[in-house]
Amino acid sequence: MKRKTLYWLLSCLILVGLFPAGASAQTEPESVIYGGGPFYSGGTATMNTLKQSGFTTVMLWTIHVHGNGDLYYNDQLVVSNGTYVGNSAWPGQLATLKQAPTSVKRLEISVGSWGVSDFQNIKNLIASQGTGTNSILYKNFVALKNATSADAVSFDNEDLYDVASSVSFGKMLSDLGFNITLCPYTNVSYWKSVKSQLGASVDRIYLQVYDGGAGNDPAYWNSQMGMTVMPGLDSKTSSGGNTPGQVASRMAGWKASAGITGGFIWYYDAILNNPGAGSAADYAAAINNALSSPSSGSLATGGTAAASSTNSPAGEEKEKAFDGSSATKWLIFANSGWIQYQFGNNAAHAAASYSITSANDYPARDPKNWTLLGSNDGTNWTTLDSRSNESFSSRFQTKTYGLNNSTAFKYYRLNVTANNGGEELQIAEIGLYP
Repeated sequence: MKRKTLYWLLSCLILVGLFPAGASAQTEPESVIYGGGPFYSGGTATMNTLKQSGFTTVMLWTIHVHGNGDLYYNDQLVVSNGTYVGNSAWPGQLATLKQAPTSVKRLEISVGSWGVSDFQNIKNLIASQGTGTNSILYKNFVALKNATSADAVSFDNEDLYDVASSVSFGKMLSDLGFNITLCPYTNVSYWKSVKSQLGASVDRIYLQVYDGGAGNDPAYWNSQMGMTVMPGLDSKTSSGGNTPGQVASRMAGWKASAGITGGFIWYYDAILNNPGAGSAADYAAAINNALSSPSSGSLATGGTAAASSTNSPAGEEKEKAFDGSSATKWLIFANSGWIQYQFGNNAAHAAASYSITSANDYPARDPKNWTLLGSNDGTNWTTLDSRSNESFSSRFQTKTYGLNNSTAFKYYRLNVTANNGGEELQIAEIGLYP
C-alpha cells in the first residue's frame, strides 16, 4: 500500500416456485476499509463509526516487523518479546467491531507497505530462527492475534518479492488460525507462486488499482491468480483519488467486465481529512450498491420492454433496465417518460414489491415523481403505487417499495412524471418481486 498515499455457493435452486426461472440468489458484496492511526487512537467513537458504516471488513493498516521482531502498528509499538505492550484499551475496542448491531463481519491485519523493509526483516528472522513455537515471529504474532482477534493477515509486500520466506511466513500464520490475503499491485509471478503454495489458506486477493497499480485490470489478475480479485481505489484527496460516485462507477464496470463481488477503499485517514468528498458510509455504499444484485429474485426476466421514447443512446436502450446489471442503464433525452415490462409466454404475476436502482452518473437524471401501473391488455391500467420527491443518496443505490397488490398482471409500467432537474431521465435497473 503506497504510504502516500461463501460455503453456500447456491447451486441453481431450480425448484419450481422457489425462484423464478432466470433468477439467482447471490451473496452480498464485500466492502473493505483500510485505516491507519485513527483505528488505533480513535477509541470507541471510531469503532462505532465503522460499525455503522456499511463496510463488511476492517483492515488494520499497517503492522511493521522490525529487525528484532518487534511489531509496530505504524509508529506505535504493540508487541515485543511475545507480549502485547500497546494501548491497553485497544483490544477491547476492537472486540466491539463485530458485536451487533454492526456491518463489520471480519477484521484483518495488514503487514508491510511501500518503502519499508518488513518482508526483508521477516526473511532475515526466518533465516536465523525459523517459524517454530520458540521463534520471535511465532511468539509475537500469537500475542498480536490474542490482542486483536483478527481473522486474517494481509500481505502488502512491496519491498521484497521472495517467495520462499513469504510462504514460510504464511504457513506459520495459517497454523496460528489466520486466513491469508494478498494485496498486489505488480509482480504477478511472485503472487501466483505464493498463492499456489499457500493453497486454501489464501481466501482473498485485494488488487491495488491506484498509484503504482493504477493501470491494473481485475479481469487479467483474475485469470492469472485463479481467483476473483477484490479491486481497491483511493478515496478523494486534494491531489487526486476518487469520489464515492467515481468509486461506484468503476466498481460497477468491473462487476460487468470481471465479475467482482467485493472491493476496498484506501483509506479511512484520508476520508477524515476530506470530509467534503464523502463519509466512510458514502464510500461503503458506493461499493455495496454497485456490486449488489438488484434484480436477484426479480420476476422481470425473459420478457419484453417498451418505453415512451426510442431516442436512447446505443447501449442504453429500454432493455437495459431489466438486464440484471446495475452497470448498465436506460436513458432517454427527456426529463419524464414511461417504461414498461411485459412477461413472456403471456404470463401474469402479482408483484408485491418493486425496486429502482440509480444509474452511474448525474443525480439530476434520477426519477423523482412516478406512478407504477399494472395492466392485462396494455391499454387499461390500474394504479398500484405513486411516489413524490424521491431521491437517491448515491450512485447504484437500490430502493425497494412495497405494494398492496394481489392481482396478477401481464404488464407493469413505471410512469416517471418528473426527474430531479436534469435534461435526461435514466434508471439503471427495475425489479419486480413476488
